[in-house]
Amino acid sequence: MILNLLQQEGIDAQVEGEYLQGGVGELQAMDIVRVVVPEQYFDQAIKIIEQWQANQPDPIDYKKANTAPSSLVIFLVGFIIGMGLMYLACNK
Repeated sequence: MILNLLQQEGIDAQVEGEYLQGGVGELQAMDIVRVVVPEQYFDQAIKIIEQWQANQPDPIDYKKANTAPSSLVIFLVGFIIGMGLMYLACNK
């Protein structure tokens, strides 16, 4: 995504190590993928990336916006309603 963003701004960028993650498998490997730009575009690329990051939603705000009831609460409400209906059906 960063590569495409930089290319849209006319910066010839490359991704190094993009296929290494598959070789590592389930092991957690950090900093094996990086975006490389020519030195003369470095400052411009940093500004573009920082601006992009500033426009990304805050993960905390996303969690607050999605405060749907948990699966356990839905299960318990359904269970209680089901028990009540079974009680009424058996005591007719």
